[in-house]
Amino acid sequence: MGKKEILIIICLVILSLVIGVVIGKMKGQSAKKDVTSPQVTHQDKAQEAAQPPISQPLFGQYDYTAQIQMVLKERPNDAKAFSEVGDIYFDQHKFIDAIEYYKKAIAMDPQDIDAYNDIGLSYHYIGRSDEGLKYVEEGIKKNPAYQRLWLTKGFILAIRGNIADARSAWEKAYRLDPNSDVGRSAASFLEQYKGAAK
Repeated sequence: MGKKEILIIICLVILSLVIGVVIGKMKGQSAKKDVTSPQVTHQDKAQEAAQPPISQPLFGQYDYTAQIQMVLKERPNDAKAFSEVGDIYFDQHKFIDAIEYYKKAIAMDPQDIDAYNDIGLSYHYIGRSDEGLKYVEEGIKKNPAYQRLWLTKGFILAIRGNIADARSAWEKAYRLDPNSDVGRSAASFLEQYKGAAK
């Protein structure tokens, strides 16, 4: 393997990490309800003031087990609850656990298009990109106007070295809504890969 190929591989690995951070940040800004920060009422604040503070693990680590159990107990037959639990695991980079819950969400609601995107990324992050692409493609078949799926498809394809198809996916994402966060991310990827495998 020549120096050029090694440099390309290193660049793709670095780009993969950067893209993962960008997608993770965009995911954090999604319209999903954040189950990790429940709605607080005046009554809750009064009760909280009467109780001693809850000790948190050191170094910013937080055990989400109680939160996950609460979500599933309150909404045991709600596909969105399973998707939200998947999101909790995804955000902690526990992708195998996330996959389990995204699968359950999809089984309960095959129209949960965001779960197809998230399970696709989860599979990609555990080194099973082919399986991830299958879910992304399935989501695209169900809703070809879901912009984030096209961005994810391009991301996975680019990391695998299929730049031409990645660019096509990003172009589709961009055309769907160039002014959205996803559209701007697609434009950024297109610029990064400008002139590469057109």
